[in-house]
Amino acid sequence: MWNVEGRLQGQTMDVPLTETGFIEAAHAAAELVDRPLTALWSSDQLRALQTAGVVVARHDLTVRATPLLREQSLGDLEGRLASEMTEQPVPDGMDISEVRWGGGESIADVHERMRALVAALREEFGDDDEVALVSHGDALRVLLAVLEGKGHRDVDWSGFGTGSVHTVSLGADTDDVLARTIAAVQPASAVALAEAEQRQAQLTKPPGSLGALEVLANRLSAMAGRCPAPIPEPAVIGLFAGDHGVCAQGVSPWPQEVTASMVMNIAGGGAAINALARQVGASLLVTDVGVATDHPAHPAIRNRVVARGTHDFTVEPAMTRDEARAALAVGIEAAEEAIAGGARCLLTGEMGIGNTTPASALIAVFTRTRPALVTGRGAGADDQMLSVKTQVIERGLKLHQPQTDDPLGTLAAIGGLEHAALAGFILAGAAHRVPVVLDGVIACSAACVAAAFAPAVRDYLVSGHAGAEPGIRTALAHLGLQPLVDLGMRLGEGSGAAVALPMVQAAARIMAEMATFAEAGIEAGS
Repeated sequence: MWNVEGRLQGQTMDVPLTETGFIEAAHAAAELVDRPLTALWSSDQLRALQTAGVVVARHDLTVRATPLLREQSLGDLEGRLASEMTEQPVPDGMDISEVRWGGGESIADVHERMRALVAALREEFGDDDEVALVSHGDALRVLLAVLEGKGHRDVDWSGFGTGSVHTVSLGADTDDVLARTIAAVQPASAVALAEAEQRQAQLTKPPGSLGALEVLANRLSAMAGRCPAPIPEPAVIGLFAGDHGVCAQGVSPWPQEVTASMVMNIAGGGAAINALARQVGASLLVTDVGVATDHPAHPAIRNRVVARGTHDFTVEPAMTRDEARAALAVGIEAAEEAIAGGARCLLTGEMGIGNTTPASALIAVFTRTRPALVTGRGAGADDQMLSVKTQVIERGLKLHQPQTDDPLGTLAAIGGLEHAALAGFILAGAAHRVPVVLDGVIACSAACVAAAFAPAVRDYLVSGHAGAEPGIRTALAHLGLQPLVDLGMRLGEGSGAAVALPMVQAAARIMAEMATFAEAGIEAGS
């Protein structure tokens, strides 16, 4: 009805189909009648639900309504005549796809929503499933851009007539997954950052009195593209586990079998990261991406094993390029699953005996620093073992000659499966404009890899802590980050990120809930 009247519909929920709309829905149903549909998902707006009802009548299915398939929200412009609209300037520093007209959604927001939809579909359905999606023109155009690996600025606005049927493939090819994730990483908003800095100056406190929390709050606004930023909650800790062939060189005092034992301990809720997660209200998403030792299946462990550990990088590449790419895709999938489930902050976690050795090697390469300066004691190496560890890294770098402009090759040569998964996890968080809180040296090495793939990743990173490993501060300097705390921690698992999470959330809450001088009726400077 509003289409006929020339009114902007957006997410107005109760606009029904016209008689022509029902005819078009019948034509769409006829095109789909012989397709072996597994499921039918629809926008929860009335006109889409009515279309879905016509289609589903020809199949033994029920309609699943989801807000993920809604049209772009146009805020207070909805219901107004398009003929009444006047052209508005795009704010400096922004693309038109990033403007929230009428206080509704930007195309960038819809793009993020469609990415969450794709992640949810991939989680629920297999390669052989056919799923019908009933949505709206602009939402479907953005969805197609997501499936083609395009960013929010590159949406094709042609096609998708009302009632038309289009067949697309979700595709799970890891090349496509990595490429479209990298393409979706955009710089944080300079406009929102400026707005946040201006608001900080108006809050009822002396300028700069909250120190690093003010800087962080401003950065969170830039990440979100709005001021004030939403509180980064709920939070999910993505913990990835893997083993390392380089342990054969005597770089850790712990046997490799401890990795599997600790993964089971984490799955059972008995590790330090479990206690910390409970304390700060974060949930754990545990993924076995490459544990070498068999362990019992557990409902709290996602089995995404790419390989049973890496090879010894002093002898041969730790992984093939395909294995590294697949592990990156595992991390991307985990982040997208978390975000689709509502996560608004991602924390990095890991478990893997010997994993500080590849971490130090990666940091040495990407920061162009001598291994001796970025190699630490890990889980308790003595002086002799530390010397061996440094020499092992030097041998690996001499053998493979890894290059900073080939992050995939470098990761494959000297990295670890959990390092790769963490890099993918970080990339996907940044692609969704979700803050990613880094833990220790493993996470920092993965962040260096992610930043080599997509430099704008840096804009979405928060350093949880400095830690005892020397490579952390070198990596953070390379990434342009300052740690929130320094408690001398060296456990890993995501523990430092979890400890820092309340500070990250507090920074956003201060910006959102603290009164300005004008709101409090206080004259600034009095």
